Amino acid sequence: MNQALTLKDIAREAGVSLMTVSRALRHDPKVSAPLRTEIIGIAERLGYRPNPLVSALMSYRRAGKPAHCDLVVAFITNFPTRDGWRDFRLYQEFYRGADQSANRHGYHLEEFWMAEPGMTPARLSAILRTRNIIGVLLAPLATPVGRLELEWDQFQAVTFGYSIIEPPLHRVSNFQFRSMRLVMMKLAECGYRRPGLALSQSLDDRVLHQWLGGFLVEKKSLRERPIPLYLAPDQKWSQQRFENWLNKHRPDVVIAHSEELIQWVRHSGRRVPEDVGFVHLDCPAVGGELSGLYQNGPEIGAAAADMLIGMLRRNERGLPVLPRALLIEGSWAQGKTIRPLAGGSFAGDAGASACDSCYD
Repeated sequence: MNQALTLKDIAREAGVSLMTVSRALRHDPKVSAPLRTEIIGIAERLGYRPNPLVSALMSYRRAGKPAHCDLVVAFITNFPTRDGWRDFRLYQEFYRGADQSANRHGYHLEEFWMAEPGMTPARLSAILRTRNIIGVLLAPLATPVGRLELEWDQFQAVTFGYSIIEPPLHRVSNFQFRSMRLVMMKLAECGYRRPGLALSQSLDDRVLHQWLGGFLVEKKSLRERPIPLYLAPDQKWSQQRFENWLNKHRPDVVIAHSEELIQWVRHSGRRVPEDVGFVHLDCPAVGGELSGLYQNGPEIGAAAADMLIGMLRRNERGLPVLPRALLIEGSWAQGKTIRPLAGGSFAGDAGASACDSCYD
């Protein structure tokens, strides 16, 4: 695609004025149908694509309005219900950060629901084109490994996390691998020696095993024999099985992604943090009750919007030849569910294999 192509190039090729080309591409009836067809054909053959920023500005000027571009970026969701994605605080943080960043750039973020009754990928693509919306942010999917369809050659897109595996897109995510290593380092400083990781299989799949990978790397340096993982298929994810694992292997701290598990720990008769610590991999904030990792969701959202708007300003469209991934560091939240800092370390012998798992 020749991104430097202008209306002048089309006018020169067609042997008409610049104004005639402009009107033809807007399907203005002042230009005869045969000539419109010819000019549009030349534009397509040369690979011309209008700049959405210029198009929006000219639309306002033709309408006699002030020269202010109310440009829109689409935030596309595909949960079974319209507001299903809002059940996830982290996804709301993505939206909030993206909205604030878009506003700084002169854009407005608008939500579109792909599961709207009667909606199809072709229809949504047509709606976005009609409204001159070229840039889209794709919210994580309800399923951990999924696909999303649009007429991709018409748009530029950035997604969050790894739930969308097809098509290959630019994405922004928390750096879960390094974030887990940060968690393990903080636990070592607090004197923990037998950390246990509890993850559902669907969550492990959703993050492409990055929490697990970071944990296994750090687990090799434990002085004591590492305990098996509680990495459970969703159909075997239950309070009773978790308590069986807890009673059998007795970790001194549980690392998990759900506040549900802190209740399961307490239900087993253990006090938190006196008997066993608890670390949340998605803390709602730094400085709260829970100890663990704050993923910096607003920063992830802002980075995604910045990436997308940069591509829009370069008038890029279509699927990337080489998708880019931008990884945002997490922050440690020193809450009240682990012991105070003790100055220990995990450094030591490799110990047993780090690949064992247990869910019975």
